[in-house]
Amino acid sequence: MSIISEYIKHASVVFASGNPSNLIASIPIEPSHPFWRSLKPALLNHVPSVSEIVALSSPVSPDAKENFGAFMESVLRNVSAANGDSMGEFKSLVIVLTTANKLYSQTTPDTGHLHAQMNPLILSLCKRLYMLSERAAKASPHPPRHSLSPRSIRDQTRQVVEKSMQVAQSNVQPGLWDEQQANGRALVGDGAWALANLLWRIYAERKLHTQASALGRTFENMRPTEERRLAARGHLIRLTDVCQSYYWRGRLGVVLLDARGAKYWFDKAWSICPSSAFKQRRAILVRLIPVNLLLGSLPTTTLLQTYNLPQFLPLIHAFKTGNIPAWRRELRQNRDWYRARNSWLLLFERGEILVWRNLFRRILKEYYLSNPSAPLNRCPTSVFLNGVRKTFQGSGEAEDGDITLEDIIVATASMVDHVCLPFSCLLVKVQVLMYYRASSLVSSHIQIKTSR
Repeated sequence: MSIISEYIKHASVVFASGNPSNLIASIPIEPSHPFWRSLKPALLNHVPSVSEIVALSSPVSPDAKENFGAFMESVLRNVSAANGDSMGEFKSLVIVLTTANKLYSQTTPDTGHLHAQMNPLILSLCKRLYMLSERAAKASPHPPRHSLSPRSIRDQTRQVVEKSMQVAQSNVQPGLWDEQQANGRALVGDGAWALANLLWRIYAERKLHTQASALGRTFENMRPTEERRLAARGHLIRLTDVCQSYYWRGRLGVVLLDARGAKYWFDKAWSICPSSAFKQRRAILVRLIPVNLLLGSLPTTTLLQTYNLPQFLPLIHAFKTGNIPAWRRELRQNRDWYRARNSWLLLFERGEILVWRNLFRRILKEYYLSNPSAPLNRCPTSVFLNGVRKTFQGSGEAEDGDITLEDIIVATASMVDHVCLPFSCLLVKVQVLMYYRASSLVSSHIQIKTSR
């Protein structure tokens, strides 16, 4: 017990000192830790109980001794039980993180959370658990409804990490916040962004969009606000974690077809992502370009070349020229690529109506260039019909040779709600004027009125 006793005394001193770096360096959570090899042989015959650990933890405050003892016991049992079995290691680490969360969540009315020095340790435990859960899930032979099925393992991981996040996202009363700022104390909230990034990754892999949206709202409802926290404590929070949190929120916007919300978060991520972080900036652009495309902002060729994104060039050209067959062909041929980056559904659902609009704009422009004396704001529908037929001619699409006047009217009506033209601040109102004679459609005009 001498080595174990010395270790427990050392760990209690480090914990009581409140130094995050020393704490994470003193808790063995994986075999590569320096203390792991020396502790494992000593723990083969006996793992100290909670009461024994409490008796050796005199530096720890009385209020925290029981939870500290339970946490240290789970840590030592995790070291003792490790034998290369992925399922056993997973279950053991779940207990470690559960007891750590109880210690992490301790509060007092006067000082708030007592153990903010655990931020890096909690994050390391969560990441380690996530890695072990994936390994255990792949090795699990159990059916879906079993408590140790792959789905159950991943659910258990998510729930334990969510417990850690609940502590990190806790609101702080204004008076207590000011006092903590004045004292320069560490806050559990400093770890919220890093934990949230891990949870967003878990949600994305499981397609848990409701939970991902709820996590985003927790940052909106933070007190003090997220902006105030970053302004006051940005020097203590990794910029990479903040940038990644913006990226995940933008990615969620793409999945939920919220183009404007996605652009807001991607723009924020882009603005703080270092120019030297090529892979990160490229990952942002891959999802920002489709969003900007639908909002009327096209990337430059130089930007696409800089970040090696030639895949977008044919799609952008089809979008600009209103070439609907080419647009569909690009989405079909590169469906897997866009789906892997969460952009295919957004482009498929929202993009084609905008390509139709660009096609009509091009047809209208060509009509007035070839007919300068034609009445303004009034174009025969037959012009659009002929232009669309020419676009689809020989494409093999369903519309090839099968476009009628009624189709043009339907397409025009579908564009009524899309009134914001790209590259301008004009609002376009499209009115279809149909003239009937003897209950049959004999002519049609589209009147286009523009107003600022």
